[in-house]
Amino acid sequence: MPRLGPSIVRRPHLEDWLGRFRGVPVRFLVAPPGFGKSMALVGYLRHSAPNGFYCILNANCTAQEVWAAIARALEAESAFASHAEVITALATRAPMELALDCEHVPDAGGVAAVLQLIDDLPEDVGLLIACRARGPFQVGRLVSQGAASLCDAERLAFDVAGIRHVAETCGVPYTHPDVLRMLEATDGWPQVVSGALRKAAEDSCSLSQAFDNWRTHHGHLFNEFIAASLTHVSERDADLVLKLMSGSYLDDRQQLQGLEEQGLFVIHTADGYRPLRALSRTRLYDRYGRRAQPAHPMQVRLFGWFLAEIDRQPIEWIRRRDRQIFKYVALQPGGTASRAELGHVFWPGAERHLVAQSLRTVCSNIRKAIAHIVGFKQVEAYFRAGDDLSIDLENVIVDVNRFVSHTDDADAQYERGELRAAYAHYRSAARVYRGDLLIGDAHEPWVATLDAILKQRHVTVLERIAEIVSAIDDQATAEPDLRLASGS
Repeated sequence: MPRLGPSIVRRPHLEDWLGRFRGVPVRFLVAPPGFGKSMALVGYLRHSAPNGFYCILNANCTAQEVWAAIARALEAESAFASHAEVITALATRAPMELALDCEHVPDAGGVAAVLQLIDDLPEDVGLLIACRARGPFQVGRLVSQGAASLCDAERLAFDVAGIRHVAETCGVPYTHPDVLRMLEATDGWPQVVSGALRKAAEDSCSLSQAFDNWRTHHGHLFNEFIAASLTHVSERDADLVLKLMSGSYLDDRQQLQGLEEQGLFVIHTADGYRPLRALSRTRLYDRYGRRAQPAHPMQVRLFGWFLAEIDRQPIEWIRRRDRQIFKYVALQPGGTASRAELGHVFWPGAERHLVAQSLRTVCSNIRKAIAHIVGFKQVEAYFRAGDDLSIDLENVIVDVNRFVSHTDDADAQYERGELRAAYAHYRSAARVYRGDLLIGDAHEPWVATLDAILKQRHVTVLERIAEIVSAIDDQATAEPDLRLASGS
């Protein structure tokens, strides 16, 4: 069985679930890659199955390779040459449990061998099958007939208690709102949650910083993992996944359902099918895991009169509403806003399907406006319309973000008594602040509240600049260029 790392936590509720359905002939664990199916199998076999055996089935393995893998798992003297030999070997070892871990789907003959094994399973032999796709192993039919039970992505995902437990295990400080935000950002995807928390522990980050820190420093590794997961799928499906990954919005239910059935990073919720959120919050890579070509930065001015331009070419917006929603997204922390939030702000009380249609039109228009300058292939380097609407802050430079960043750094240095360093950041913040926030939208509630906060911060900036210059002059240590820069 695979060796587990020291930070891998036991998941007793999964072990309990697998044990509770021990009497069912087959227990399926079906979810996209990275949902901890193998870890759940290993944990159960080690702690709850005294006579359990673990078997890995390779991608596209044949019937003969399936039989040979089972023989190795059972430590038989030689490979099994037929289905009958497999059944006999299992019957002689009963009572027992056999786990088949399928990283990818076997070929047609291999799938047929597994289905035949299910049909002829001896008494007192339990079969556990971990796989990403329901279709090949006829999971739906077997579950509906009562011959199998299903542990799906929803059950395998971390919940609030699970995230909290991993954070405590890794020694990552957290608050309850941090846990809820992590759950929202990741859908409880175990690989993402555990990867983000391990990286946070290495870098001494809190849970509130964990996801962005992981995405920044290990995003390329995650993209390599996604690319490897697409190795044995059709080019059409791989391209659909990569569109989702780059932030594209698929409105075709059949396409999303097809990806979900194959375990390709789409889940089913009460609202229908949608991609895992963490998938579309990674950086833009092509289907071979290569970083997309760097884009010219988009400059966004929110202080004073709004302006967004790329390579000194202003973006010409199609409608006022498109421009407003782009402004709203640019103002949000991390440059991200959910569709539900946008519906509540811009279409309060409207019917859900009408809001969805309006947002589709907005997203299409924003893409067209940006593409007019850079072409459609480069749009997703700036703007993405997935489950959330977002801008890529690596390529979009927002003046409000620069102002806040400079004032935050300046405040921290001021508190430490590092006056010259604080002065430099305060002066940079003062240069960025060109006037009230979004003058043309000052009447909008979503502008007014933030505008008041930024105005007060600007007042503090000016007061601190004067205070620092006065303090340095009083000490007769001010440098000439410092006095000159401050206007004294």
